Amino acid sequence: MANVKGNYKGGRSKELVKYTVTGAAKGRAKQAVEASKKFIKDVGSKTTGQQRFLGKTLPKALFKTAKFAFKNPITATAAFLAPAAIQPFTKKKVASRPKQKQYDRKGFKII
Repeated sequence: MANVKGNYKGGRSKELVKYTVTGAAKGRAKQAVEASKKFIKDVGSKTTGQQRFLGKTLPKALFKTAKFAFKNPITATAAFLAPAAIQPFTKKKVASRPKQKQYDRKGFKII
């Protein structure tokens, strides 16, 4: 350490703190908390109203859905599998064309 403001005479000894492992860990934890608060504040300032709205409502909706599924497992399973059960009945039948009347990607007939 260089001689700054007479530190060889004990000029800065009052500012020095004895190093301890727990003290260093507390200091790092405090810095991490301050950095995370700053990060959250920066992110929050850049979000739109819609993003803030969705950030509040989507987790609530998902939690309520999961809660309902745990309380009513049979109903939740039926609701989950219903679209797959209905799908075969909703398919539209398309008449196949002869090979001569097939269209390529540009809409022209393939001859």
